[in-house]
Amino acid sequence: MKSNKALLESYLVQRNPPKNYTEGELDFCSSEFSYDTLDVSLVECRNCFVNHRGFVYDGYFRINEKSLLSPAYYAGQFNIKHYLKKVLFKSKRTVNHDHKYLLAFDEWGHTHYHWFCDTLPRIYSVKDLLKDYYLLLPGNFPYIKSVATETLDLLGLRPKGIEFIDDDELLRVENLSIVTQTCKSGYVNDRILKKISEDIIHGSGIKRAEPFRKLYISREGAGYRKVLNEDEVQEVVKSYGYEVIRYEDMSLMEQIRITASAKSIVSIHGAGLTNIVFMLEGSNVLEFRRDRIYHNQCYWHLADALNLNYFYLFGSPDDDDLVLEGNGCNLTIDTEKLTNILKQMEE
Repeated sequence: MKSNKALLESYLVQRNPPKNYTEGELDFCSSEFSYDTLDVSLVECRNCFVNHRGFVYDGYFRINEKSLLSPAYYAGQFNIKHYLKKVLFKSKRTVNHDHKYLLAFDEWGHTHYHWFCDTLPRIYSVKDLLKDYYLLLPGNFPYIKSVATETLDLLGLRPKGIEFIDDDELLRVENLSIVTQTCKSGYVNDRILKKISEDIIHGSGIKRAEPFRKLYISREGAGYRKVLNEDEVQEVVKSYGYEVIRYEDMSLMEQIRITASAKSIVSIHGAGLTNIVFMLEGSNVLEFRRDRIYHNQCYWHLADALNLNYFYLFGSPDDDDLVLEGNGCNLTIDTEKLTNILKQMEE
């Protein structure tokens, strides 16, 4: 490691409670009502190796903790077994020694939420310097080569070039700069996300108008984290004028346009809710989630950062031991409670 360059200072985020918050109901996550963002810096490295998960090793194959999503999580895991499996047996590819390369992703950065809320903010932090760098990205995920690169264009984030790293190789880089995280994953850096939201709409050529649509994001075709009484829920939301949509059937521009026209969105916890970043402030978001066992409040944080009205509804899980995130449990939604919240959202 050569040096660090400070980019952004941390600041305190104070969350507004959900619009339908009942006192004491979120005591299990009370620590998330406020948090600090992170100091963001540019960490310069020399003669290092990078893999498709964003792990950076020095010339002696020691891990650089600045490249890890959570150094505490990985404590003690980088042993000889890791070395043999992840480092020694990988093919090595050397890139141009005269080029400057930028790393702004981690092992989760190839998914929809983490691209928008973790990776893009890191890239955006160095947008004025980006023209001097070749951006490193994981090359084995179709999402990165389609949706992710399209968002870079929409935001006017144009590096000198993009270097993709395949999952079976280590990239040897002489001049590397790591952009550190803007926030712990699952939290949101409000100031950056607001700018990203504004710039994506501007880059899309969409003229902001009074939103009018009401959207219900369905996961009925998914194998996990879905609404078990989907038919009943759809019947209720349709009675309030909601369209049932599936983002996976749409291009990125179609997703942006339909979401930008929405005044209300309802969905179970899932990647589709990331698209609320395209909504006009003052619009409504209702998230189906579960009580007590919950890894983070990422969509509440995102909605509040964008000045959206966030509502929540606890569903009944089909497994008391499973979280909802990831390949999590499924929920049964109380349709009477759903009706009451939909009425509240109409007021």
